[in-house]
Order: sequence, then C-alpha cells, then structure tokens
Amino acid sequence: MTFLGKESSRLVGIPAMEFKEQLLKREEQGSIEIAPGILLPHFESPSFTQSKVLLLSLNPEVKGWNSEINNVKLVIVILLKAEEERPVKQEIAAFTRKLADDKYLDELMKLGNEYNN
Repeated sequence: MTFLGKESSRLVGIPAMEFKEQLLKREEQGSIEIAPGILLPHFESPSFTQSKVLLLSLNPEVKGWNSEINNVKLVIVILLKAEEERPVKQEIAAFTRKLADDKYLDELMKLGNEYNN
C-alpha cells in the first residue's frame, strides 16, 4: 500500500496497516480486478466514520500487484461504514453498476491521466 503513502490515514480514515489488512482480507475472498489494470477493492468496516469512494490513479502503474494482477493503473476503493443509510448505499450501488460499462471505465482512466499530467 505504499502508493497511499503518508496520506492513507487521511484518505481512508483508518491507520494504513489496518487498511492494508482489510484489503488483503478482501482479496482472499476473490479477485478485485474488474478490467485489465483496474481494481475495485471494497469493504465495510465499523472503523469507517464516513463512506467513501476513492479513485486512485497510479503513475507510475503498479507492475506486480500480486501474482495474478499486473500493470495496475487505476484503483477504485469503496469504503462503506457499518450501518450506512440506504440512500448512500443506493448511490454507491448506482456507481458500481456504471463500472460495467467499458466507456465509463475509459473516462475514469482519462480523468486519472489528466490529473497525473
């Protein structure tokens, strides 16, 4: 999780080590790669004080995320606080449905590239 660096606690609201542990647990449940170079780790925790969706454009890309995932350019992290209200869950669900559209993913990648340049 070195790509989060010093900002991890501010971004995710929990210590970097706890975030890494949560992410590794999530990966054990199944692949988080939704398209080549795009990851969607998502999890719920009582440690989160606010639900968030983070778009992390990685420049340079992460060559070897793990033994199965390579060349990661975009990480979309969904952090859901425990007992989140229904309207927030519905908004996040609507967002995740958009991720099935390759054109939408391309737009997210372009936004990340523009931000990094």
